[in-house]
Amino acid sequence: MVGVYWIFRRWRPASVDRFFRVGQLFSAAMYSLGHGGNDAQKTMGIIVALMVAGGYLAPDIELSVLRWNTLWIILSCHLAMALGTAFGGWRIVKTMGMKITKLRPVGGFCAETAGALTLFFATHFGIPVSTTHTITGSIIGVGSTTHFSAIRWGVARSIVWAWILTIPASALVSMACLWAFKFVLGVD
Repeated sequence: MVGVYWIFRRWRPASVDRFFRVGQLFSAAMYSLGHGGNDAQKTMGIIVALMVAGGYLAPDIELSVLRWNTLWIILSCHLAMALGTAFGGWRIVKTMGMKITKLRPVGGFCAETAGALTLFFATHFGIPVSTTHTITGSIIGVGSTTHFSAIRWGVARSIVWAWILTIPASALVSMACLWAFKFVLGVD
């Protein structure tokens, strides 16, 4: 963000705004590609692990769109990502884009580009990362370049608490589901 400010320091604010409104179409597309590449792969890994454990796939299987027996895994994960983003993602987008800090097009471009590059790097090296953590850090970084007080720290704190509480909450839900299956099926 600081580099972009320096590069465009002689431009009129209206021209910078117009330029980065168009630029955001590309940065958002790149971030979406990184998001799908990283998050969909995590889900594919879980499905493949279950299929291998159940004996339906060989342990050395590689996912490919050219193989009919693995194409369904790839397409179903991408469909799940698309549906989840379309129906439930708006709240996250709204919180990230409007509640943490006020972003102008130049800030949105920088945050999305930084997030996309981070996701591309992580995906290339097979590192599973949270895309929400990535974009949150990018937005806070962009917002803090103007004024540290431009960040709504109460919103950021709530987001971090949600991240922390998600892991034990999902463990409790998993435990409850296991107990329910054991009770209903009578399996030890």
